Amino acid sequence: MDLEAFLKYFESVRVMNMNLEDRNNQILMELINNPQITSKVLYERFNLSRSQLNYALKKINDFLEDGKLPKIKRTKKGHFLVPKVVISALGGGKEKEHEKIEHYIFSGQERIWVIELLILAKDEYLSLDHFILELGVSRNTILRDLKRIGKDVGKYDLKLNYTRQKGYHFQGDEWNKRDLLSATLMNLAEIHDGINCIIQFSKIDTDLVEVFKKRIGLVEEKLNIQFTDDRLKVLPLLVILIIRRAKRGKQISYNFKINDFELADTKEFLAAEHIIWDVDNISRNERVYLTLLLLTTNLSQANILSVREMDKLKEALFEVLNNFEKISGLSVERKEKLLERLLIHMRPAYYRIKYHLNLQTRFYQENKDADLFSLFYLVKESSEPLENFFGEAIPDPELFLISLFIGSHIVESTEIIRDENRKQAIIVCPNGISISLLLKNTLQNLLPEIDFVELISERKFYRNDYDVDFIFSAVPLETEKPVFVVNNFLTDQEKRQLRERVLRSVSLSQNTVINPEKIMSLIKKYAVISDEENLYHELLTLFTPKDFEMVEKRRIHLIDTLKIDTIQLFDDEIEWLELLDKLAYPLEKRNVISNNFVNVLKQEMPILPQYTVLRNTIGLPHTMCEAGALGVGLSMGIVKKGILTENGSKVHTVVLLASNDKDKHVDLIFELMNLAGSEQLKEIEKATSINEVLTLLVDFSDEYWRN
Repeated sequence: MDLEAFLKYFESVRVMNMNLEDRNNQILMELINNPQITSKVLYERFNLSRSQLNYALKKINDFLEDGKLPKIKRTKKGHFLVPKVVISALGGGKEKEHEKIEHYIFSGQERIWVIELLILAKDEYLSLDHFILELGVSRNTILRDLKRIGKDVGKYDLKLNYTRQKGYHFQGDEWNKRDLLSATLMNLAEIHDGINCIIQFSKIDTDLVEVFKKRIGLVEEKLNIQFTDDRLKVLPLLVILIIRRAKRGKQISYNFKINDFELADTKEFLAAEHIIWDVDNISRNERVYLTLLLLTTNLSQANILSVREMDKLKEALFEVLNNFEKISGLSVERKEKLLERLLIHMRPAYYRIKYHLNLQTRFYQENKDADLFSLFYLVKESSEPLENFFGEAIPDPELFLISLFIGSHIVESTEIIRDENRKQAIIVCPNGISISLLLKNTLQNLLPEIDFVELISERKFYRNDYDVDFIFSAVPLETEKPVFVVNNFLTDQEKRQLRERVLRSVSLSQNTVINPEKIMSLIKKYAVISDEENLYHELLTLFTPKDFEMVEKRRIHLIDTLKIDTIQLFDDEIEWLELLDKLAYPLEKRNVISNNFVNVLKQEMPILPQYTVLRNTIGLPHTMCEAGALGVGLSMGIVKKGILTENGSKVHTVVLLASNDKDKHVDLIFELMNLAGSEQLKEIEKATSINEVLTLLVDFSDEYWRN
């Protein structure tokens, strides 16, 4: 029998599936694909005894002998001698990508995977005859396979159905069908010439496979990651088939409750967009699914934000706010409203954290607002419930955004004495809520004279009529009202220019001849300016109309409350409760606290609680104002030998805080938080006199408020 005749014979054997059992076929293909394999490996891989392997080898050689091919021999050391003509005839040498599969006998399990693939990737009506034709086996064999499939897909909550209208199809949730598809592709990829098998049976264009391979390679470059070889083989095929299903209306029913643009602040999302940028006719929900699929090793329904998970997340956020109140001594008013805002924000944040999608951190790294970062550290100290919810540390940029929400809420709740003629403005920003909130914070700090009453999308702007004096927008708008178009991220120069434009636009006595720039130019001719920026701002205030000034409560600085009599040095060891008495004494003398205040503190804090320690350096004992706070005051103690906290660590600076007004001490908390992370604190703790401490505090406070 010549080779051509044998191959025809081999094909007939494949069709009849009678001369080799499934396991023997797998052993033969293993020997052809890997002639260096040893008997020991085969024992383990196929769970064989020595006699079973001998029997299998005999059956294989009988089969080869029928085809006039030489036998496979085994050496005394357990190696195999596989003739090249056998490898050439049955294996075709190394598998060539995208070549048609021929002369391969599928095992029973492999046939099941192929049938599942045919059903999930189908372009057409599938009947029993289709499977018989595709796989070259008998009707009874296919019926047995279909019966097994019906049982196997039950673990995916799917059913195998047949109707005259639809042919064979899976009934059940689309998410589960995609899970089955992913598992099927992974299984088929492991068999002989598996990738080509998938391409052939699912009728995928090989050029399209190459396109998606290159795109995935670019994602690896951009994110500096490397997909595992197994995942890289299957991922292009999985994406192609999911897109195919989605375009045919086979879409997931689960709603992620977020839009794709809400993940757009992550570098992973931007990279993933390079893969699916030209995919049309699929929903936003599908784009989120594909993005997460591309960025995770195992996208599971167990890791999506269900109603139950949402409730747990709300509980965690509530505990974070409780911790924040304890640590900061602030009372968060209208907590439920803040919780609602945080929950909306946390929908996209949930996926970013869960799947380690990294926020573009430019806004976090470039923001120099001292108050914001002080608030950030307070939130970080309070974040343990969130860490427990996610089972991991929360990235700093995510905590920074949560801080923005809390800070914005506190500002809204703070009572400010306002002139009734104050100007009002809205901010229009089409970006995600993270960027929008940061822009609002920037503008509020830059223009405290204006009330920013609402943050809205471009679409909402055109749907409503807003009675405001100004509109600040990240995009040009078609309106007759004054619009200041601003970048999402403003440089110092842009901030200065924007402030000048706004102030000039409302000036009641704007002079076209005299302005700050001309005065600056004149001064430079006759004098050396040591601080040009501050001089410019001082001049600018002269051109600010009187009715544009904000009247607000005096902001309390550290040096307003820490004087010679409220700073103490302790060179010797001192007990915690004794220290509280010492720190309370000057505040009692000033009538800032009553006698009862320190007694309540001692009951609440028999040892310095860790939650009151700012950035692991400054202990801040405090309690509710009802305990006997008559005013706002601080009393500082520098303890040279340290005070033990409840977790066994030591702090050397303790500041007793008393406040009868939740709003008055907000700035003190921020300033102390900033001091806790500064180099100046180390110098203060080394100081040998109260005057030296006071001098260092004055320098620190001046720098803090100047920035």
